[in-house]
Amino acid sequence: MKPPTPESQLQPVGAGAYVWLGADGESNAGAIDTGDSLLVVDTQQNESLARAFRAALAEQLGKPVRAVVNTHYHLDHVAGNGVFAGSVPIVAHERTAEAFAALLGANGGQGWTVTDLPTKSALCYGETFSELVADDPPARAEAGRRLSEPGYERITIVPPTHTFSDRFAFHLPEEVVRLCYFGPAHCDGDVVVHLEHARVVFLGDLFFHGRFPWLGDCDLDGWIRVLDCVLSFEIETVIPGHGPPGTLRDLARFRDLLTALRDAVATAIRAGASEEQAARDVRLPRFEKLPRYAEWIGADVRSAYRYLRGKRHG
Repeated sequence: MKPPTPESQLQPVGAGAYVWLGADGESNAGAIDTGDSLLVVDTQQNESLARAFRAALAEQLGKPVRAVVNTHYHLDHVAGNGVFAGSVPIVAHERTAEAFAALLGANGGQGWTVTDLPTKSALCYGETFSELVADDPPARAEAGRRLSEPGYERITIVPPTHTFSDRFAFHLPEEVVRLCYFGPAHCDGDVVVHLEHARVVFLGDLFFHGRFPWLGDCDLDGWIRVLDCVLSFEIETVIPGHGPPGTLRDLARFRDLLTALRDAVATAIRAGASEEQAARDVRLPRFEKLPRYAEWIGADVRSAYRYLRGKRHG
């Protein structure tokens, strides 16, 4: 596995496929060459980074953008939508549009400007964020640091203009790009972007490579099921939402991380542990050297505990 890059950069990852590799393991984006134009996959976590991404596409590939695909609703993958919006359609699962409306209210598709930290946190980490980190100073500090950096003072969220409920495809001269929804997982609305001939898949935050994940308000069993489905694909390159491109073997290791976390929390519940006890005591030594482990393990245990007890809020 390659170490995180200190600066964002555009890299080819397969026939006609490119990843915009986020600096220091931050969010990735991507592009697919359609022949005379580009499909963009996610748009970065603020407008400044989105402009840098779009400039790199223009400089290195020199083709207009045909459409944008959002893999899910989280701020760090969609806050650059406005840099691409206008005549370019933004495609996402219908649950992504519903998530924006639920968190920000209806606005007729014009977009929202967000300045307060609680709303930015809910958009980036899920609406249960404040509950999961209420007694977790390391997690609160990490989120606050990230969302208080330059470029995050005012975040404009532009919603999708086109949504689908199950499957959508771009049929290109030499490629079929399939957008697939397999049910609630990392959040509800995760889209798998599959390039059949290039044997490349963009997974958004269904896959964190070389970094401990944030679970938030996930459907943990659903997440594992989706990864099992993707592991049956005939693909060579897997693009994560964070971290360098990987292989199906890397994806299987990440699936095993989620399974290990779920099983450890289930064991604690069977032993009668309270949520507080589980958050304090459940640890995963096999994965403790991953970046963000120390910051996220307590909140992730809480998330898994609530999921397994059927209690998602409060």
